[in-house]
Amino acid sequence: MNRMFAALGGLSLLLLTVSADEAQACSVCLAGDPLFSMDGTTVQEQGDFSVYIQVQGWRKESGLLPHEEEEEEHGHEEEEEEGNEKNASQRADLFLSWAPLDRFTVTLDIPFAFNEIEEVEGDTSETFHMSGLGDISVAGSFVLWRNRDVLPSTWIEARALLKTPTGRSRRREGGVIDPHLQAGTDSWDYGGGLAFNHRFSWGSAYASVFYRENGEGDFGDLDYEYGDFALANAGVEVPLGHAFGSSKLEWLTIGSELNYRYAKADRADGERFDDSGGSVLYLTPSVRAHLPFAPGNRKPSLRLAVQLPVTSSWLNGDQDEKEVWSVGLLFPF
Repeated sequence: MNRMFAALGGLSLLLLTVSADEAQACSVCLAGDPLFSMDGTTVQEQGDFSVYIQVQGWRKESGLLPHEEEEEEHGHEEEEEEGNEKNASQRADLFLSWAPLDRFTVTLDIPFAFNEIEEVEGDTSETFHMSGLGDISVAGSFVLWRNRDVLPSTWIEARALLKTPTGRSRRREGGVIDPHLQAGTDSWDYGGGLAFNHRFSWGSAYASVFYRENGEGDFGDLDYEYGDFALANAGVEVPLGHAFGSSKLEWLTIGSELNYRYAKADRADGERFDDSGGSVLYLTPSVRAHLPFAPGNRKPSLRLAVQLPVTSSWLNGDQDEKEVWSVGLLFPF
């Protein structure tokens, strides 16, 4: 077990020393690695197919996002009030993953957004709701190197992502179009990264880095661009049956991650939105339980996790990020 804690410490140090000088991120991008959440420290074999359903919820506070200009009866602009925006939203993702070739896996992500924003100005507040199909994306993962072809214990993957503008982005609520409330970003985005896996006798270690380039979206009265972003993740998973030599615990795996995000401020009509971007680090405990109602080794599993922010002081301007919870159900075939 001492080796497990040493590995976790080494991975944590790797995470914190990843260079992000050129990396950027949007203010509402979620930290973490969805492929790790789905498969853990495993890689699919040729012909494997899996379905993963994940629901996430988060809370965040920030300064008010600028909308289109409002004018008073006398024709001059209304003086802007200090205020803040409280975001309490959920997202459900359907991941369809298939390995058509040896070393190569493709994953389709179909998200559904359930957004809620409360805008507070002085003594008044308004709450807005919006939901719908989000932006569908496709990711590819290719094993660049593995220490053996059958049951590898160490491997390195290359990752690529393409996000499409399938979600609606011009729906009005309260008379305005709010980009943070929309189900989609009206932009084509792409990215890439690397992932590393290693299996020990007591469990598995994992690390990944990812960079994504976001395009500008047209939200009707406001051109808004979510910043590009970089993510770095490190973690361990410990199947309790292997770690303690108990067949009664083979169904249960515990995990711990560090999820880091570096962000650049978003831009509205070409101007910097000051209350966005910066850095955040989450500590993420998780539990993965195999469900007993399927034959064979590829059993369904349930994953529960919560991202706990270490600090919000690294974020730009007026921002405060809360915990992010997630529940996932995996069906391998």
